[in-house]
Amino acid sequence: MIMVKYILDFDFLQKGERIHDISYFLWAVRNAKNNEELGKHFLKGYGPISPVEVEMLPVAIARASLFFLCTASFVADPVGELQEQMKVQKPYIDWLLSDAGKLSINNLFCVERGRLKEGIFLIN
Repeated sequence: MIMVKYILDFDFLQKGERIHDISYFLWAVRNAKNNEELGKHFLKGYGPISPVEVEMLPVAIARASLFFLCTASFVADPVGELQEQMKVQKPYIDWLLSDAGKLSINNLFCVERGRLKEGIFLIN
């Protein structure tokens, strides 16, 4: 008799953009009281980040919000769900893409913590 002890779901284990991991984590902790601290610790462990990745982070984080808007169609009341998600996600997307949002994301990589030569950011 075969006994199943574990099931591993590799659905999201696929080749993709490295920035997706970073952006999805930052999206997931967006409402935490210590979100900036969590973001800095995550990024410190993640390793070097290129300037292009830093520049693209607000758009990549907004993409995580868009995912929840798009999945509203999968529930019993898609119109209601979309309206609820819009209340939550749209202001966050607007902020992310604003100058203030971009600056806030960029500040996770501030010079004091170590902008390295050759255009690579490393959190110290």
